[in-house]
Amino acid sequence: MLVKLTEVCGSNSVTPQNALTLREVFINPEHVIMVREEAHMRRLNEQGLLPAGLDDNHRFSKLTINRGNHGTEIVVVGAPEIVETTLNLNKTAELLKG
Repeated sequence: MLVKLTEVCGSNSVTPQNALTLREVFINPEHVIMVREEAHMRRLNEQGLLPAGLDDNHRFSKLTINRGNHGTEIVVVGAPEIVETTLNLNKTAELLKG
């Protein structure tokens, strides 16, 4: 099952204003191999350099996603603890009969 998160990504525009945008991204939690704090985005947000609508207290996480021989990193809105909880919400424990 996929989990919906909000990604901070660079826009395709070359203009310096609004160089970063927010978009929805759907992640397969089974492919996330690491979640860590992204302090640089928090500083940018405190300086008002991220899109409008984000609270100054928002925290950000960098996810490393397994893609076979290498990983892909994306930055999402949310503290690592919150993101980890969100990723694990859809996992259900299976009981083995025996």
